[in-house]
Amino acid sequence: MLTQYAIVPFVAQAKDVGVQQEISPHECSQAFGGSLFGFLEPLLQELDASMDKRPLRTLVQTVEAILAFRDQNHGLLLSELGGYMDGLGKGGGTKRLSTLIHHQSWKATQIDEFLLARAESQIEQWSGKGEEGLLIWDGTVLEKPESQAAEGLCAVRSSKAKRLTHVKKGYYTPPGAPIFVPGLHGIGLLLVGRTDQQGPAQLAALRWWTSRGPLASYEKDENCKTRSLALKP
Repeated sequence: MLTQYAIVPFVAQAKDVGVQQEISPHECSQAFGGSLFGFLEPLLQELDASMDKRPLRTLVQTVEAILAFRDQNHGLLLSELGGYMDGLGKGGGTKRLSTLIHHQSWKATQIDEFLLARAESQIEQWSGKGEEGLLIWDGTVLEKPESQAAEGLCAVRSSKAKRLTHVKKGYYTPPGAPIFVPGLHGIGLLLVGRTDQQGPAQLAALRWWTSRGPLASYEKDENCKTRSLALKP
């Protein structure tokens, strides 16, 4: 089934400096693409029963574009991400991405179940080898300083503003009060092993919540919901 979806073609990011490589860039690109498909395969197989092939292809291309182009200077807004996808397909990337996001045949809970299933599978593998892991509770925020009309936004403390206004020797003292910007609160669960041999950390769960509007909630309530999700049999 995975052969139905296109892999992002390899694009060289730097000139050859004369260092001999064991594998070609094309082979390296194909290897990473295969690993990505292996990661997404359980989710794609579940969605394949209820969604058309075109939104699924858009989903794979979206993940590929985020991995290829997302960095500190590129936040990948909807139009920006769609522009990158135009180069991967045949135009209309922003419209295809919008169609995928608003598609009626899938829900966010399917992604939550996908992440939990991966975490449970990893724990079973560790248990079979007599190894243990840790489930790390990580609180975060999604800052949207230029946004005001987006649904569910609330006041969050800006970590970026805190870094930029940190006292530096020889410069004026910045404001002492914390700076708040529009955004969303988040709670994440990271599954990590006790040793390096157990592999990299995995995201087991991620919840976003707001403290304003009709969907307003409280941190303690969201913590309880996340805890019950992690302990769900």
